[in-house]
Order: sequence, then C-alpha cells, then structure tokens
Amino acid sequence: MPIQQFAFPRHSPYFQRLWPLFRGELHPKDRKPMSRLLQLSMLLALGASMNAQSQPAPVPSNSNEAAKTAPATTAPASHDPLLDLPTLPKKKVSLIGGTVAKLDPIQNQVTVQTFGSKQKMRMGFDVRTRFFRDGQTSNQRELKPGQRVYVDTMLDGTKIFAKTIWIETQAPAGDARGQVMSYDPQDGTLTLRDELSAQPNKFHVAPTTVVRQEKETRSVADLKPGSLVSLTFGAQGGDHRTVSEINVLAQPGSSFSFFGKVTYVDLSRRLIAIANQPDSKTYDIYLEALPMSALRDVRQGSEVGISAVFDGSRYVARSIEVVPSIPLTPADR
Repeated sequence: MPIQQFAFPRHSPYFQRLWPLFRGELHPKDRKPMSRLLQLSMLLALGASMNAQSQPAPVPSNSNEAAKTAPATTAPASHDPLLDLPTLPKKKVSLIGGTVAKLDPIQNQVTVQTFGSKQKMRMGFDVRTRFFRDGQTSNQRELKPGQRVYVDTMLDGTKIFAKTIWIETQAPAGDARGQVMSYDPQDGTLTLRDELSAQPNKFHVAPTTVVRQEKETRSVADLKPGSLVSLTFGAQGGDHRTVSEINVLAQPGSSFSFFGKVTYVDLSRRLIAIANQPDSKTYDIYLEALPMSALRDVRQGSEVGISAVFDGSRYVARSIEVVPSIPLTPADR
C-alpha cells in the first residue's frame, strides 16, 4: 500500500511544531535520539487528522421533501364492487305490519299479509337487511311463516325491499277473527285459522273463558269445526295465548241477512262483495245457487239485500234483491 504524501504550508502551526523534530533543532536538554520509524508514525497520524478535518461536511438528506413528493398510497377500499352488494339508496321508508304468509329462503323473498286487509305484499331481503326478534338483534333464520312482523320497506329499483324486519314472538294482548279448525276439551287448545293470514294459530281456552253468540252465553261445545268466531286474548304467558272471551259469529247451516252496497262483482266466479251496513264489515257472498236472471241488475255500487247461509267455509246467497235507485230531482242536483 503506497504511503500518502502530505504538504504543509510553512506558516501552518503543524509545520512550526514538527519542523524542529525533523531538523533536530531542539534545546540541548530536550535532545533525545528519535528513530525514523517514530518520526514516520507521527507524520502519518498528523496527516490522517488533517485529512479527516478537510473532508466536506455531509450533505443533509432531503428526506422530508422526498416524503412530500412521494405519491401518497391510498388505503384499500372497503367495498368491492365485484363481490359486495351496493349500498342501499337513501329513499323514503314505509312501515307495514302483518303476518308472514309465505317464505322463500332460496330466492330471499317473503310475502306478508298486512294487518286489517287482505292485501299481500311480496318483498325481497338479503345480507343488507337487519333482523330483530323481540327487540334483540337476530338473523333471517328466525323468520318463519305465521309470525307477526313489522317491516321497514323501500323501493330498490322497481322492487320492494325489506330494510329492517322486526319479528314478534311474544304477542301482546289483542283480538283475532277466523274459523275454528279444532277444539280439544282435554287441554283446552283451540286451533283457529286466521282470517287475514289463513295460518293456523293456537289459543288456550281457560275455565274462565266466556263464550257468547248474539249476546247469549254459550258453552265451549258450540266451538264446532267450521264455526266463525272472534276472540279476545291476553298476553302470552305459556305455550299459547289465553282467551278471555269468544264470540260465535256463525255456525255451519246458520242463516244471515246482509244489506249494503256492492263493492266488487265477478260474475264468472258468481261472487260479489257487500259492505254490510249493520256491522260495517265487508263480506264475500257466492251467488252460485241463484239464476243469472236474478243477477241482471247487480253491478258495482248497487244497493242490495241478501239472504245467505253459512256452509262452514263461505256465505252462499239464497236470494238477492236490488234496491231501485231514486232518480235525482233538479233541486238535488
């Protein structure tokens, strides 16, 4: 390895200190023999020190500027447009209540028979739908036909979508109306086909339950299959809701009279609907036992009087009379 040579200016303090050593110009008392090897070692050490001092200062790195100019990395998106369903649009939500009439878990479709009407609404649901059972967070596996539900519905495109479904298994006190399917006097279980949902519901008839028909007290023996009844029940305390009062509306073979306006006509099925004025309820009446000549003047809006028999499943007209309309006088117009 070649030895580096160093040049010192004569005015340098290093030159002024070392020059007497190399020339031997020391004070006589300080003169001691010095080997060439020691002189060379001192020279190399001095040169290394000066070389270190003469190195240029390190240039500060522009790490901050590099960080500023580096392209910002974006966080991966939480929504995958290829795999995830789109978020629900912010549209108006409508609340409906009813009974689950039909459930299709394969197609994610549920049909709800709305309370107070015969209308059925079909709607879809998916992983975006929130489920609650008796106020607690649940899932779609808890949804079953015959259950009472309340649904937040909205339009998703052209289809009705269930945004939130509340399932009620602990039904509050209320009333029901339907047809007796069976009654077991041993354990007091009454099975009723609900008028709205057409689903069977079970109730408990207690010894304190009151049975009436046209304001007359009856016995539980009048709860024959096919009878139409309305009942009042309390909150569910056991397996079935306990009935406090039962009103027998019709039994197979019973005769009834109806009076009111015709709200619906389907002569191909020999069927009309009448808004009965005495109880403000609408009844379906079948006209198959009447000749077509008796139906000549029957149309929607006509006021009619009908005598019918309940055959255990429907009302069948025995006679029908159309009330002639009174023409308006000029004073009434």
